[in-house]
Amino acid sequence: MHVDEESTPGIGPDGRPDPAYARSLGLVPAPAGRRAAAFALDAAVWVVLAVPAVIGSVMLAGLVVGQAQLPDAAALTLPLVLLGVGELLLLVFGVVQLVLHGRRGVTLGKASLGIRSVRATTFGPAGFWRVVLRVLVLWGAWVVLPIAGPAVLFASSAWDPEARGRSWLDRIGRCWAVDIRTGLDPFDAKALRHARRQVEAGSREPEASLPSLASDRPVGDELFIPSARSSSGVVSASPSEAGDWAPPPLVPASGAAPAPVAASAQAAASAVGDPRAAPAPRSELVLVFDDGTRLPVSEPGLLGRSPAVAPGESPVRLVPLVDESMRISKTHAAYGVDDGSLWVADRSSKNGTFMELPDGSSRQLTPGIRTPVPAGATVALGGRRFTVTVASGGTA
Repeated sequence: MHVDEESTPGIGPDGRPDPAYARSLGLVPAPAGRRAAAFALDAAVWVVLAVPAVIGSVMLAGLVVGQAQLPDAAALTLPLVLLGVGELLLLVFGVVQLVLHGRRGVTLGKASLGIRSVRATTFGPAGFWRVVLRVLVLWGAWVVLPIAGPAVLFASSAWDPEARGRSWLDRIGRCWAVDIRTGLDPFDAKALRHARRQVEAGSREPEASLPSLASDRPVGDELFIPSARSSSGVVSASPSEAGDWAPPPLVPASGAAPAPVAASAQAAASAVGDPRAAPAPRSELVLVFDDGTRLPVSEPGLLGRSPAVAPGESPVRLVPLVDESMRISKTHAAYGVDDGSLWVADRSSKNGTFMELPDGSSRQLTPGIRTPVPAGATVALGGRRFTVTVASGGTA
């Protein structure tokens, strides 16, 4: 039997949620004023729906109380119908509120004011029965101490030891009200998954930096042209075996994959003036990866863990990337040049492709759509990144 021993992110050794982790994800506690307004809105709708039942009850009491004999059936029809309609409306409204609160984290008031109620540990749905227990405790407090009991339960959010505005009712329901107008919506699965990965990436130990393949510093009397795979997955051939470097052939349309791209060797050799290196075209776009590897863009290509050409697709260059975080897809993204500008298209990757512009704004690329990427922008694929540059001096 397989036992998962990994701890849940955001849960401390004592089993309690870590508020700092929630803040790092972008979750914001719902303000007390807006929570009170949401409850008031729900209560107002409840009162409106209860009007038929109240009218029916008053009419029925007037017909029955103080009368020596019961009124006839015709006189009782309207009060009983109003009472039944009012009770039915309250029942349907109550059940819908409980289901939505437990499964989607909203009531009518919460949805209207941008509040979501989530499980405090996993940020998922609180659960139907937990919400039912919360309502039963609130109802019991009203029975024992009308007005004062519920008031104390609601006011208890002011002395939450975690400073997240959780009341005793929230603790009983194991839930937490968050503000999705100014913070992350935890029911947006893609946004929450991306936020978790950003936090996890920031908490990992920095990797040992590899020497740049574009280094212009010779090692001894020979040029530094590494033969091992760099962390970007762009592989160079061994200097003793490569001979005169030549670009790898394009992938045939049938999908047979050649050896990985040897672009980094060309970049390293051309950067130090190796006479074997073929000069790159003038004003050529270059992809500079996070380990310093430079890849000139001379033809369309595919990026990924082990990219492959789809049936019927035009020949392209394959650029395999090594991602120690294991978040890059087999064929993650495609790239190419149109009218001198680079474009990148996500290939329906599992974790998405993101572009960060020089002005600091960022966006996720729409799968299957060629998105222009200007010079100076950075593209993130899983745990790997590259920046688009233009070769200086006319060569890459």
